[in-house]
Amino acid sequence: MANPPDNPFAGMFNDAPPVPAQLDPDKVLEINKSAERQEELRLEREKIRKGIIGHGVALGARRPRDLLKKPVPEPFQLDEVPPPIAKLAYAFSKASGFDHSGVIVAATTAAASVIDDRFRLEVKQGSGWYVSARQWSFLCAPPSAGKSPIIRPVTDPIKRIHAELVALWNQDNEQLDDKDKRPMPALYTSDATVAALSEKLKDNPHGLLMLNEEFSSWIGGIDSADRGEAAKNRGDWLQLRDGGSRQIDRIGRGCVLVPNWGASVLAACTPDGIAKQMKNMPEDGLIQRFVPCIMGPPDLDADGDCTDDLQHWERWLRWVRAFTTRHHPDIAVRFSGEARELFEAERKAQRKLTMATEEFAPAYAAHLGKHPGMLAEIALTFHVFTPQPTQEISAETMTYAIRYMRRVRKHAYFLYSAILSATPAFELAQSLARSIVASDEVMTTVGRDWMTQHCTSFKKADDRLRREAVQILEDADWLEAVLGTRSYGGWPSKYHVNEQVFRLFAREGEQWRARRAAVIDLIGDGD
Repeated sequence: MANPPDNPFAGMFNDAPPVPAQLDPDKVLEINKSAERQEELRLEREKIRKGIIGHGVALGARRPRDLLKKPVPEPFQLDEVPPPIAKLAYAFSKASGFDHSGVIVAATTAAASVIDDRFRLEVKQGSGWYVSARQWSFLCAPPSAGKSPIIRPVTDPIKRIHAELVALWNQDNEQLDDKDKRPMPALYTSDATVAALSEKLKDNPHGLLMLNEEFSSWIGGIDSADRGEAAKNRGDWLQLRDGGSRQIDRIGRGCVLVPNWGASVLAACTPDGIAKQMKNMPEDGLIQRFVPCIMGPPDLDADGDCTDDLQHWERWLRWVRAFTTRHHPDIAVRFSGEARELFEAERKAQRKLTMATEEFAPAYAAHLGKHPGMLAEIALTFHVFTPQPTQEISAETMTYAIRYMRRVRKHAYFLYSAILSATPAFELAQSLARSIVASDEVMTTVGRDWMTQHCTSFKKADDRLRREAVQILEDADWLEAVLGTRSYGGWPSKYHVNEQVFRLFAREGEQWRARRAAVIDLIGDGD
């Protein structure tokens, strides 16, 4: 690729990208416009630079999740994505009542799919490491939570663009012989075998979107090939996430050279469905390539109108597709100096977290190992959805991407620890949480010695389970490691305690103290 000019984007805008509509004052606070939120983002950037894993906001300012009932990951937030995606998520959720987390993840995946795969980010100059804006995601929730009603309107613009292109192709080629026809364009597919997909992709190097509203049926179909080709098929599907050229050779249908074997995937599933499916799947890393979104229940009292917002979303998708496809040969997007600093700091922090979880949560660690590449892909996606993108990804866009991927980390941990495996770690985390709120006095810090002395379940558990339980409490904003303290066995010996837990769960603490006193009284009578 030739060296790009100083600003190859200059003069390219024959039509400007859509400008997000103005928000009323009540919405401004929810979509990253407040001075307080800007300060939080600034603090988070500083924390990222220092390589600290966790939130940018002080522990005491974060509301701890209720672990004393069945825990669920906190929803994706509107200020973790650029305004065009945030505004769509807000409006659609207000109109439909469905969890805005699903809209955020579905819209981000749809956005990535319309960005030409040849429009790439040079992650590290001179290293040959390039990424395209390609995403694999799934929405996970019980029936009637709104998975399909979210996916359809978010991706309908892609279907309409696809239909328009195919109609034009038919019009131009209906009178021609097969040998004279141009390749048929494609932007998406809902059901395709490896053979059929290779035919589509060899003529569409920009990539496409695979829509699978029934994730389990798609996963099952991967292994349903005849003539013993299932294992080979799985390899082909795994490579689809990475993109790049691929030579496919099969007896019976010859050889096919695909210049870009790559596609984004958006799917939906239920927790029980994916858990049952994964029990019969080989551990080859397929599921780890997906961004999970664990959706919450719908709001049955929602009442709104998102018609204008859906139309605005379509204008964005059309502009992004046209812009990136038109200019892909000329551009390799890069990080600004500040954005690169943020990326490298977060990449190091991700690596530390991956190494720390490899022993007690290997499936989760395998997913985390893919986060640096995912982070770069998300940064490229968000970059194109800014009002005036330049050749350099800004620090603000990089911060959006980091916040988004940190939220993915929370949902992924819930997927691998609570849905795809047994839950002893959650039970131990609950026991430890009860012991903390039942303490005789409000604690500001807690050490492993205290946990062992005051929580019988913690004392009996092995080190792996202990680590996993404490990690759950950290993810739920109950605890935060005290930096600079002596480590023991590879993990911190002391943790800050979120003082809010003693106020929010005072009733549970009182009940647990009374129960403990009754047990002690009974034991005493027995002596």
